[in-house]
Amino acid sequence: MATPYGSIGSVQKDDSAESDDVFRNEYKRYKAKDPAPKLDEVIDFGASRNKKVIPVEIDPKNITDQESLTRLGLLHPSEWRVFGLEGFLGFLFILNPWRRGSQRYWVTRCLRDFPCKPNVTNLDKLQHGVDNVWKEGYSEYRNYRLQGKGKKTQPKTLLHKLRWTTLGYHYDWDKKEYHQERYTEFPPDLSQLSTHVAQTLGFPHYKPESAIVNYYGLDSQLGGHVDHQELDYSKPIISFSFGQTAIFLLGGKTKSVKPTAMFLQNGDIMVMSGDTRLAYHGVPKILKPPIVGQLPEGLCEDERRERLHDSMLPSAMEETWEQSALFMEECRINITVRQVVAEGKGFGKRSCDDELQTEPKRTKEAQGS
Repeated sequence: MATPYGSIGSVQKDDSAESDDVFRNEYKRYKAKDPAPKLDEVIDFGASRNKKVIPVEIDPKNITDQESLTRLGLLHPSEWRVFGLEGFLGFLFILNPWRRGSQRYWVTRCLRDFPCKPNVTNLDKLQHGVDNVWKEGYSEYRNYRLQGKGKKTQPKTLLHKLRWTTLGYHYDWDKKEYHQERYTEFPPDLSQLSTHVAQTLGFPHYKPESAIVNYYGLDSQLGGHVDHQELDYSKPIISFSFGQTAIFLLGGKTKSVKPTAMFLQNGDIMVMSGDTRLAYHGVPKILKPPIVGQLPEGLCEDERRERLHDSMLPSAMEETWEQSALFMEECRINITVRQVVAEGKGFGKRSCDDELQTEPKRTKEAQGS
């Protein structure tokens, strides 16, 4: 697990010489501002003809009940567009499978609910002990946006300083491990969402136990790292993206492997399992919207909200969406969900490498392995 700010996160060290650190070189290339990198090699799953991109069929036997999917804001899996990548066994990419309008619910949860106590945020480390970050910080942020445009010297607000919050088992950044006693209730709706996605993709025994919600500004990055702190590598990591577009790099088990670049756009879901479960990855750049202040498709105010369950449209969320929208004009939110504990083994016992059987049979067949 890592944050977009390396001083707090944990990054697995690599002993290879910098000249062999192909991942770092590619990261620096895409991170560059002047000159800005060419993006012609970045895979766009929505429009790609790249030979690496492989369509994946969902096994109908894995599809859960329609009522639950509607309640969570997801389209029926028969409408999902799922892809794998040649050479990345275990990697799955779902291209925006959300019902129109439903993403607002999850963005609202990430902004108004998840950073509240008793959950843990990076602000605790900075000695900003606030119980409700959004409630206490929005007015200051709004004034900053409306009055401080173009003033580079204007101090950052509390919401600008919010970089991550953790849910469920809270990672100990100092000791670089999870503790059984460092736990708060995992959000039931996020648990149901992650479980349904996992089951639909062929992971029937997935148990969401921990999540990190990252808040990226347009100048944020996520350094290259491997997620190796969990006690069970046999379960996938599921990543949900909302807001502005990011460039994501996916490499191999060493930094000598050249990473593949792809766009992570609003609503996309990414799954890392199998061989890619312990692959280096990172986010070198958040792309600025083509028009300043433009919301991505799926979050726009004028979009119809159709076929949504009543629970996806609570009145409080609808009344205050304008506030959330202002923040999302310059933000990307990523929720990364994981299972921490190996089934039946408890804390302190890691699943063996030879138990790394995370690739569903259907996906193996689809990728020709």
